[in-house]
Amino acid sequence: MVVWFVHANHDMGTGRWVALLQVDIAIIGSGIAGASLAAALTDTGLRVALLDRRNEPLDTARGDHIQPAVQPLLARWGVLEAMLAAGAEYRAGTRWFDAQGSHLLTVPVPEIEGAASAFLFLNHEKIGQVLLDRACQSGAVSIAGISQWEVERVDQEWRIDWRSDSASGAVRCTLLVGADGTASSLRQRFDIPVERHRYQYPIAVLYGRQRALPDARTLDVYLGHERMISMIPRTGGGTKVGFPVSSDEIAFWRNEPEERLHERLFRWCPTAEFDSLAFGAMYPPVSQQSGAYRGEGAMTLIGDARHAMHPARSMGMNTCFRVADQLAGLLSKLPPGFNEDAVKPLLTQFDAEFEAELTPRLAENHAAGLQMDTIKGAGFPELVEQLQLAAENVGIREAMALKAAGVRG
Repeated sequence: MVVWFVHANHDMGTGRWVALLQVDIAIIGSGIAGASLAAALTDTGLRVALLDRRNEPLDTARGDHIQPAVQPLLARWGVLEAMLAAGAEYRAGTRWFDAQGSHLLTVPVPEIEGAASAFLFLNHEKIGQVLLDRACQSGAVSIAGISQWEVERVDQEWRIDWRSDSASGAVRCTLLVGADGTASSLRQRFDIPVERHRYQYPIAVLYGRQRALPDARTLDVYLGHERMISMIPRTGGGTKVGFPVSSDEIAFWRNEPEERLHERLFRWCPTAEFDSLAFGAMYPPVSQQSGAYRGEGAMTLIGDARHAMHPARSMGMNTCFRVADQLAGLLSKLPPGFNEDAVKPLLTQFDAEFEAELTPRLAENHAAGLQMDTIKGAGFPELVEQLQLAAENVGIREAMALKAAGVRG
């Protein structure tokens, strides 16, 4: 049973009485990272609150493919079946094509103990909702639509005062977790150092329906004459198309009629035809990694606040799952009502494990991001040569499959 301690507290600024919620862990941000941590903490008995400015569904342009090696982790959290019930579908491996649309290589899903036999894909906003629902069903409190919030230290705890258009309140906690995105307010508030790389070209995202789809859905990557184009399966037979664009191309993709979009995409991917195609989103990718919090109190960052990634290879969301599980596994050793002295050594251990496990994955993703960050790919001759070699070499192909599936190869 989860027991909550809520009492009234006088707000001297407004003269109103506000609810004060006492929890063990407060998570700033209820997107994929924050909701993942809260879901991973279910059945631990720890009291959790999530706070978010957002009061609408997550961005549909973000990652929505779950690696085979990560799915057993979601099953442990009790969310895998819920994702299937929400419409998740299975995906086979990845197919690579050259600028003429000729097939170069199919990277299969490896058969390995402890991992699923296929990728799983579900629209990003539904993944976030399933995770948040799981957390709230197990006793977590979600406070959304916050317009203002402040954090301060009070008696060896954190206090977060928040206001929305219709309510106000305060949360006190022992552990503060920042999962508030690439522009993390917590990271800025506490001057946590960050190493950042801004890629040269933003990513355009289109949504459409292809005329012909294989019985087994795959992620298809076209190495066009100019750039790399990814065609990513969406539930219900849809396809999300992502590719880098120059600044003077943005208006074209945002404003031109559908017929022009078809023509331009067909020029790049001559064997991929669409019945419908529409502009979805445009966002600048960034790679960044924050340092650990070294100040007073117990606090840490996760998700994009800690390790933002380029969308290449769809690794960002899966990395969030891994980090949330890693942190939750350590925190589960604590009893409800733990104090700072008990949690701080675990955060030190978490930071050390993060460096050892996640830093190589971040470096791998950054290399893939740099490879994609061009609009003058000239057909990517070196990459084509590597793929042709992999097509002829089972060992290379298996190593690629293990990495794609989330298994270190």
